[in-house]
Amino acid sequence: MTRRAWRIKSIAVVIVFVLSGCGDDAPPEPTAAEAGEVLKSHIDQTLKYLSAVEIKITDPGGKDIPCGNGKYKRTYAAEAEAGAGTGDSDVIATILVGALISVAQHAEYELIASHLTAKVAVSAKFRTRIVLYSPAKERMAARGETDCLLLK
Repeated sequence: MTRRAWRIKSIAVVIVFVLSGCGDDAPPEPTAAEAGEVLKSHIDQTLKYLSAVEIKITDPGGKDIPCGNGKYKRTYAAEAEAGAGTGDSDVIATILVGALISVAQHAEYELIASHLTAKVAVSAKFRTRIVLYSPAKERMAARGETDCLLLK
């Protein structure tokens, strides 16, 4: 084998090993149930962080909702009376985002949409999407869903 052929083969082998190891560092995809529990925890913690009063669960979640291709998503939602602040709906929606980021720092939520009284945040890490909003003066709410994920 010539020196040039040997060098080309060596480079090809190194490239194969490098490329085959690229996906090994990625965390495993959560199941729908695991992501659903994270979603519930993040919403509950966010409302409690803001001293929400009379928290009412409007969607208890816990059900696997088919998305197709053998994948499922989960949902969860809660609403409460604002425990403090001006009661202004756009202010409440904004402080909900701050609370979510504070209680779920490890989730790396990214704000992807922002309207006066509603904000949408997603966590690619935990495969969750949460809408934080104020449906009326002095009211706060959060509803969310997971990505479509496998059951197991």
